[in-house]
Formats: sequence, structure tokens, C-alpha cells
Amino acid sequence: MPPVRKPVRKPARKPARARARPKAVDAAVARRVARRDRRRERSREEIVAATRAVLARRGVAGTTLDEVAREVGLTKAALYYYYRSKDALLFDVVFAALDAQARAVHDAVAAAPDGGAALAAIIRETVRVFAGRLDDFRIAYLLAQLSAPGDVKVTPADLARIRPLNDLSFEGTTRLLAADARRGKSRCGVEPRLMAFLASVSAIGLLTMKGAVESVGDPLRYSDEQMIDALARIFAAAAAP
Repeated sequence: MPPVRKPVRKPARKPARARARPKAVDAAVARRVARRDRRRERSREEIVAATRAVLARRGVAGTTLDEVAREVGLTKAALYYYYRSKDALLFDVVFAALDAQARAVHDAVAAAPDGGAALAAIIRETVRVFAGRLDDFRIAYLLAQLSAPGDVKVTPADLARIRPLNDLSFEGTTRLLAADARRGKSRCGVEPRLMAFLASVSAIGLLTMKGAVESVGDPLRYSDEQMIDALARIFAAAAAP
């Protein structure tokens, strides 16, 4: 009986070294990704703008994903690619308005020489951002109040996105007021961050009144500039050492 031959094992092939991709290929991929991200961001901005228009016409209860899809010219399935729920979409509409306000205030405060000028900048920029876009103001500040309970849902994650906008709006003014206070206590004795917040609240109150009277065709006796100037002087006087 012939001897059994053992099968000869071939040595395992070593994996070929991965060839390094040319830098030109990596750059092309990066450009494609950047273009895709820009297109997606533009699409989200268009959807947010369409949602603002639907909200202005129909209110929260009448704003549906179907209605927004028709407004922006998408199918509902395509809209779902960007927003999985009405709540997520409504939050982005509110966030966009608050973000625009916070950035405008931050940039204006950055040019202020002292705390009083910074308080004036908060008031002026808040009114300027919304005066010609009162529907955006109502969405940002009145939507939840005017809606039925449960119509507007805000999650802890949503609040975590909003809070940095407060820092963007108020930190610069807080620093300037604190520096002023080191030279002497302010007349009102109010903590600097609270003073910055109250300046913002006064501007929101001005806009609320402006929207209320203009909606019934009865404009305020005083111009925006007169009210802004008066509020700015009041806050500057209170914060002065």
C-alpha cells in the first residue's frame, strides 16, 4: 500500500500593502463632501423659511409636515430626510431666529467701549433684528405662549442648544459692566449679568407692544428710535458707577 502523502501547505500570502491615496484624490473627496454639506444646509434653510411662512398663515396647530413639504416643493418623504418630526422642525425655526439675534447682539457689544454702551447695544440690536420681521419675533418669543398645551415641545437637548446663545448675547456686556463696577459700585447695585438680561427683556417688551398695536393699525406714539434711545439712557444711568 503506497504511503499517504501529506498535502503541501502553501505559505499564506501576506496582504498587499494598502497603497496610499494620492493627495489629489483626498482633496477631491473633501470637496465633494463640502459641496454635499452646503447643499444640505441650503435645503434646511429653505425648509425653515417655508415653515415660517406656513406658521404665519396657519399657526402651530395648522402647520403640518405635509403643508411644509408643499410649501417648499418637496415630497413628504424627502422632508423626512431632513426632519423626522414636526417638533424638530419647529425647534429649528425658533433656534434660527434666536441665533440671528444672539449673533447680532454679540457683534454690536464687541464694539462697545463700556457697560452702558453695551446695554444700549443689546437693546438696539434686539429691536433692529426683529422690527421688520415681527412674525419671526412672535415665533421666537410668543409661539409657545399662544399655542395650546402640548403643541410645542422642547426637549432638554433643545434647551442645551439654546443656552449657549444666552452666553453669546450677555457675556461681553457682563464683562464690561463688571470692569465698570471695579471703579465704583453701580447706582442700582444690580448684578452685571442680570442687568444685561434685563436690557434684553426691555427690548423684547418694546417689540411685543410694537407688534400688538401695529397688528390693529394703531401705531405707538413714539418711534422705535425714541424708545430705544430712552431705554438705553435709563439702563446706562442705572449701571453707571
